Amino acid sequence: MFIRYHLFYYAIGCLLVVLGRFCHPIFYFVFMMIGLWGLWRFGWKYLSLLLILSGLLFLLPIHISELPSQLSGKVMKVSENYCYLKTDIGTVKLYHDEQLEYNDLISVNVKPLDMNENTNDYAFNEKLYLYGQRVFYKATCQKLLTQEHNPSFYHWLQQRFSNQTQIQDYQRLFLLGERSESIENDYQQLAQLSLVHLFALSGMHIHILVLGFKRIFGLFFQQFLSRLFSYFCLAIYIFSLPMQISLYRAFFVLVLYDLFKKWFHELDVLSFLVIVSLFYNPYIIYNISFVFSYFIYFIVILTKQRKNSSLLIYTSTLPIILNLNYQIPLISYLVSSFLTPYIEIFYGLCWLSVLGLWSIPILSVWISLFQSLLSFLDALTPFLNIAKPNFLFIVVYYIIYFLILYSLELKQPIQKYIAIMLALFISFFVYSRYKIYGEITMIDVGQGDCTLIRLPMNQGNILIDTGGIKDYDLATQTLIPYFRAIGIDQLDYVYISHNDYDHCGALTSLHEHFPIKHIVESYEQKRQIGCATIQMLKSDRIYTEKNDQSLVMYVQLPACSLLLTGDASTQVESDLSSQLQNLDVDILKVSHHGSRSATSSQFLNDITPSIAMIGVKKNNLYHHPSDEVIERLQRKKITILRTDQDGMFHIRFYGKSRYILK
Repeated sequence: MFIRYHLFYYAIGCLLVVLGRFCHPIFYFVFMMIGLWGLWRFGWKYLSLLLILSGLLFLLPIHISELPSQLSGKVMKVSENYCYLKTDIGTVKLYHDEQLEYNDLISVNVKPLDMNENTNDYAFNEKLYLYGQRVFYKATCQKLLTQEHNPSFYHWLQQRFSNQTQIQDYQRLFLLGERSESIENDYQQLAQLSLVHLFALSGMHIHILVLGFKRIFGLFFQQFLSRLFSYFCLAIYIFSLPMQISLYRAFFVLVLYDLFKKWFHELDVLSFLVIVSLFYNPYIIYNISFVFSYFIYFIVILTKQRKNSSLLIYTSTLPIILNLNYQIPLISYLVSSFLTPYIEIFYGLCWLSVLGLWSIPILSVWISLFQSLLSFLDALTPFLNIAKPNFLFIVVYYIIYFLILYSLELKQPIQKYIAIMLALFISFFVYSRYKIYGEITMIDVGQGDCTLIRLPMNQGNILIDTGGIKDYDLATQTLIPYFRAIGIDQLDYVYISHNDYDHCGALTSLHEHFPIKHIVESYEQKRQIGCATIQMLKSDRIYTEKNDQSLVMYVQLPACSLLLTGDASTQVESDLSSQLQNLDVDILKVSHHGSRSATSSQFLNDITPSIAMIGVKKNNLYHHPSDEVIERLQRKKITILRTDQDGMFHIRFYGKSRYILK
């Protein structure tokens, strides 16, 4: 039979087609290799079915039509200021100020919104995140027309929750899979320690529930009926919850394998679910819950007969952990093994508490113990900061990993593969920090300035201005994740040109959450940092205008020189004219985001740059950059780089050469 025991290969083929379609064409080449190998190994029947499945998946249309002004549908997920609304045309992320509840039937007038795409490297991409959940639209509610409550098992559970906020938040997390803001800090600590999977509703929780159901029903029914009623109750619970991919996977694997285990093994069932998921939503490859849940269960199947199964499973997750956190908690494996039974009891106590079995006091003590333990682990755990793994690292890592599994299966020694894996980590660690090239990066911080200068061979990391956005922690949400993703552990110098919020607003948070050796906020004549020389220019005039008090910095690098003028006006440019004429300027950081108050024609004649960098927000209220300034730069045939159009951009220098990367 060319399906039984072969579904895994069909799933791999379908997955490669989707990756080729949405990620990189190189996956088509891998698909061809898999197809030729399958033809040689299994024959034409296998190849024919593989081509049919993959062809249908490749041609699968994804219709994203124009959003109408009025929508009707069911609320599928509720957050503080938005919900997911399932409508006839698809699911919509709807921002609102109404009192909506899960499962409500509503009709609303809406205004479509654009989905945000990441403009900085390694930043959160809202569009792909929503597409991964099959949410293809985003809108804001202008008027709620009708609302009809639709009670379900979900609401019954909510009504049974404790009145104590802390206990209720953990009941909500464990039983509904919803995270409240009040436990956000605990959740972030769990994420840093790579322990979130213990709290995400998944196979562990399903097996605890099934075991409980079977024991209860086993008191009254025979084994077959007990199992049937257990699955029925489990289905009612799972499909009453909003959008839990890992739960769906665990449920269907459990039920389908139980029903069809005479014909298919667990890997066949898992592969079938992968194929169905890809046909349902090809963008599901961007859903981290899908990737983590399905991949880890695949490893569980491969290693469940081995004594060191838990260590092999943990090892398989390291690239995923690095991809999410850019660091590895060195004792997370031990902590995870220790916490698993603790979490199982935690989960059981949450169920007992909603069933009214007087476990609230015990649950309260359990939560206090957990939070104390979490704080202790957070303070104790050492982290290995590496960087975000690139594609080559991931490919090589998993080739070595599966060679280890293959060798274990054949009972062959694995020491050489472990040594190669360690060498891979060391090489990537060194590569991420000791670049042979230097780089000037303008980070997109909206309407503000933030420029990172990374010197070659880790000679220094210099940040000039931090940007700042009110009501948004730019440091923890944008700057620090980027620094860690590229392997920067600390900033050697942070220069602040002046104290406008859009230039220094993120400094306080950055200093609190990330190591900074030196902060420079006042004039200093000259400083040597590795191969970079930073010289400040100053006139004899005293300025009362805050923008004109900006530090004007001239940075000399091996392959280029950079002039940064903060928000200085044409008056400052004129006062510094005699000094500027003596400078060799290759790159200009355009003053005041391209405002017409600066970057005069005379100034450009004085410095003659070849590249101009502008930090500015798209569609900003100030209409920066000015058309006049852009015209002046274009007349001089200066290459213009702007964050509102190019997002984050880099000017990389190597030896005496430089390159622009967008």
